[in-house]
Amino acid sequence: MGEDEFTALFQELSDRLFSFAARRLSPQLADDTVSQTFETVWDKRSECPSDPDARIGWVFTIGRYKILQEIDRLRRKHHDNRFTEDFPVSPPLEPDFAEAVTESAAGHWVYWQLTALERELFDVAFMRDVTREQASAMLDISVGTFNTRVSRLRSRIRDLQAAADYDDLNLGGARRES
Repeated sequence: MGEDEFTALFQELSDRLFSFAARRLSPQLADDTVSQTFETVWDKRSECPSDPDARIGWVFTIGRYKILQEIDRLRRKHHDNRFTEDFPVSPPLEPDFAEAVTESAAGHWVYWQLTALERELFDVAFMRDVTREQASAMLDISVGTFNTRVSRLRSRIRDLQAAADYDDLNLGGARRES
């Protein structure tokens, strides 16, 4: 693989690899992982498959191993456990709406303001320990549609939380819509 082919491969796959890594790591660590992956790709360019489809798989396999190495590094404890807290197991990417909704009376009120379809999506997306692929299969929709609907649901929950007048709400007896 020459330098031009490498540059084209980087331009084609770096964003996709970043998205893949960012689902498992923080954005900064995902960016570092992409860099490390393409360093390895360059170092092992003589082993690169000539088939374009095989190249994508080869790059993502290297990326997957780099992600696993980073996760292992984050979980590994310092030899005397003094600095364990320096390496969080799973860095928070954004607030967990599932926890906010299920942990409070206002959250229950927000949950019951959702339509039946939104509540079903909420339950699958936030309450079950499944991957996006599994969740989309459960709902019989594509992964892209699932991601879009979850994004819209997050916005709807934020809007409901912002609109709730906590002083005026009778949260203990909030009316539940079916």
